[in-house]
Parts: sequence; structure tokens; C-alpha cells
Amino acid sequence: MKTKIMTDPTASLPQEFVEKEGIVYFETLFAVGDKTYKEVTEVNREEFVESLSYITPYPKSSMASPPDALEIYEKAIDEGYDEILYLAVSPNITNMIAPARIAAKKVKDKIKVTIFPTGLMGPSQGAMVYSAMKLFNKGKSVDEVLSYLDSIKENIHTAGFSADFNTLYRTGRVKKGVKISVISTVMKLKPLFEINLDIGVVGIGGGLGYGSAIKKVTTNLREKAQSDVTYDLFLLDAMAPEKSKKLEKSIKNVIPINEVHFWQLPTMIIWAVGKGAAIATIAPTMSDE
Repeated sequence: MKTKIMTDPTASLPQEFVEKEGIVYFETLFAVGDKTYKEVTEVNREEFVESLSYITPYPKSSMASPPDALEIYEKAIDEGYDEILYLAVSPNITNMIAPARIAAKKVKDKIKVTIFPTGLMGPSQGAMVYSAMKLFNKGKSVDEVLSYLDSIKENIHTAGFSADFNTLYRTGRVKKGVKISVISTVMKLKPLFEINLDIGVVGIGGGLGYGSAIKKVTTNLREKAQSDVTYDLFLLDAMAPEKSKKLEKSIKNVIPINEVHFWQLPTMIIWAVGKGAAIATIAPTMSDE
């Protein structure tokens, strides 16, 4: 069967990989002023990121709609696909699954739509999509792919840091107060976070400068990694590639790494964590069998 992979932009996949493998994004929306834009196809990532420090009001995000999903399904039908596999962001984070399911009912006699809540988001979700694509390229079925993804999702781990608290203040995720503002500025505190299964982004403290942040992210991942597993490493940054390189060196010193992938953080995640952020994901290396 010919299967089309559908996922969310939060998966953070490189555009060249998406285009090569025919993956389609179910795009979230940004409201900028009085206009609404699709995250990937209608937003210039670099210009958007540069505007985040001054644009007022701060952009708001929203879910796609059933007609957006229906457009994807109908195009897949026209392209001769037999099935669509939607590897979705955890519904506990944003319920993109709901409009996808509504639209799927309208095409149930034309194409099979399988919706799989990954329980993850960001590059953790992207690592699952990457693994799924490799399995499809080996001739595996949808059932075999989903069985594999179920077996690894609890062993995919992501941690990272933001450059400062400014973006977190503007999104409303952190309430600005005099005390935390002074502390974060004087001590150059870098907010730390991890992505947890079925929960999403969770704050895990701060690092006193980039060196401390990198060390703490590395420790976070090392403590979660299983000693008998070799991992692939996915490194993403918001226009701060030097941070990704330092994370790579630090992580490879303590965790067995097979492949290393350098990706860019997508607009949605930069919107949440700000320019200068860097994130690392470890996912079990797929066997060659």
C-alpha cells in the first residue's frame, strides 16, 4: 500500500527531508495583528523570529480546522495514496487530532486515515516521524511501524534551554515579577525545560549562563538514557548553531551516539522559547534488520 505520512510542524523536520519523502504538515496558525497565517507555508521563519522581540501584541497560535485536514486528504487521494498515517502531537498539548478525525469521516470511502497520537511534541515527535519514514522505506506496513513506535516512545527524551526569560514573559508562560526579572538578568539565567510523554514542555530550573545550561541538559539526558541502548542525537537551535555544536560535544561524552542530525527549530517552538534557544533529543538507533 502507498502511505502518506502526515504530521505537525512541531515535529521540527528539515524541509528538504519533508519534501524528499513526501511528508505533509497539518499546519497550525499564527494570528499576527489582524491577519492569520499558516505556520510553514505562509510565515517567513527568519523575519518572524526577528520580529518577536518587538511585535505587539505578541502573536497568538491556533489549531487548524477540519477543512485544512480535508484538503490534505483530498490531495493524497488525487496523488494515488491508499492510506494516510497522521503521527500527531499529543492531544494533551494541542488537540489537532479533533479536526483531523472530523475530516477523516468525509473521505472514509476513498482513503484510509490512521491517526496515531504520538504522546510527544517537538523533536521528540520528529524523531518518531523520522523512524517511521525509514521503516516505510524498508517496506514495513503501517501496523509494523506503529508497533515499533510504541516500543520506543518512552525512551525518546528531549531537553533544552532558552536564551533568556523575555519570550516566556511575552507568551504569558512565566509571569514577570521584579524579583525574577532582576535575578534572571544579573545572573544571566537560562531557563531549562524538557519534553515529557503525554505532558509536553516542563520547566526544570535554570542554568547560570550557557555553559551551565549545556551541562544541565546533558545531565538530564544522561540520567534518562538506558545504559544498554545506543542513540541517535537530534540537535535543534533557534539561529544559534554554535550552541548545537557545544551540546553535541557534551552529550557524546556521556551517551553512546550513532547518528547526529542538525535540524532547525520550527516557528512554533521559537515562538514559545525564543531566539537563541537550543534543544537536544535522543532516540534509540534503529537496527539494520
